[in-house]
Amino acid sequence: MEQVQVLILGHGFVGQYLTELLSTNSVSYAATTTTGRDATIKWQFSGTDTDFSALPAAPFVVVMFPVNGATDADHLCRGYTTHHQTICPDYTPPRWILLGSTRAFTQTPSTKYTPPDTTLGGPRMDAEVRAIEKYNACVLNLVGLWGGARCPRGWARFYTKDRLRTRLNDRSLHLVHGADVARAILAVVRDRTINGRWLVSDQRVYDMLQIVLCDDRVRGLLSELLEEKDVQALLHATRVEDVELGTMCVTRRVDSSHFWDRAAIQPLYVYALDQPDPHVI
Repeated sequence: MEQVQVLILGHGFVGQYLTELLSTNSVSYAATTTTGRDATIKWQFSGTDTDFSALPAAPFVVVMFPVNGATDADHLCRGYTTHHQTICPDYTPPRWILLGSTRAFTQTPSTKYTPPDTTLGGPRMDAEVRAIEKYNACVLNLVGLWGGARCPRGWARFYTKDRLRTRLNDRSLHLVHGADVARAILAVVRDRTINGRWLVSDQRVYDMLQIVLCDDRVRGLLSELLEEKDVQALLHATRVEDVELGTMCVTRRVDSSHFWDRAAIQPLYVYALDQPDPHVI
């Protein structure tokens, strides 16, 4: 099986942007899905029962799916490397790049140097720690992903009155476009010294309420909530039309400047409420 430069485990949402970028930069790659769709390799991680024989050797392996627990991180990283060293003893262990979330980062603002709350991170955080400490991995903890059909404006459909009430206490929304995540991954591929844990966002903060109020149903929910005295006090308004909106109403929770400065690039794509997606595949 021919070696590739980048192996993508779990094609998914970010994978579509990454494969486009790798192709544009003439970087060879292979990608997996559980079904083998779209000319990908049919493969699935199954812990100790995982068969690695379908996967080509690569100096960089990007793990898109969540790895749950330190033991599974060992099974994945050690199992893949052992398989290829059995075939070729000179095979050098790959550089592992894992994608995670910023759920466990609760300080304001959180940065690369903010210790995560491991009680919130769960087994996924355990896997990330093991991958960093034992396999010299790079972990990119991402804020809210968007791009294409995954449009923040469309997230209004998920809001109930109770969920809206809860979010009124913290309206901050951090985003990063899938194309910028792909650029971040390529930057790590090009610079082996970028290791450890990094937070990745588009370096902006958005007002969640301003975005979802584009939906008439959500406007109706907010109108009902504004009949409650505590909501009136929180928003300093009694009508939807009088609610102050915009970035001046929110707090930056994530500062990802350390990553972009280290990678010597900056995010290109920002979300604009009334503008089309700036990067269409």
